Parts: sequence; structure tokens; C-alpha cells
Amino acid sequence: MTMNDTVELKEQSQWMQAHIKWLKRQVREVKERKNTADQPTNIDREIFAADMELQDYIKMLKEHGYKT
Repeated sequence: MTMNDTVELKEQSQWMQAHIKWLKRQVREVKERKNTADQPTNIDREIFAADMELQDYIKMLKEHGYKT
């Protein structure tokens, strides 16, 4: 493994961490919209979809040997 490989892995890991944070924020924002007076009619489906996307991404990382 060269020094460039180490840097590349670190950058990839930082991107993955940022993506997880973004997915968590998406879930939180959709859940917050549920508590508003003008909530969309399909809010429960949006919450489910956002949560499943987060869970699927974390599962994929674990399957490829990454800690989450």
C-alpha cells in the first residue's frame, strides 16, 4: 500500500461520513415536517423512505467492512 492509497481511503471515509450525516439530516427534517400544520399527505411514506435509505447505506458499508 502506498501513501497515496492511504490518503485515498481517508478521503473516501470522510465522504462516507458526510453522506451518513446528510441522510440522518434528511430523516430528521422529514420527521419535523410531520409536526407542521401543512404536512404532506404522504409524510409517513417519506419518513419510511428516508429511514430505509439511511439503513440501507449503513448496511452496505458494514457489508464492505467499514465501521459506521
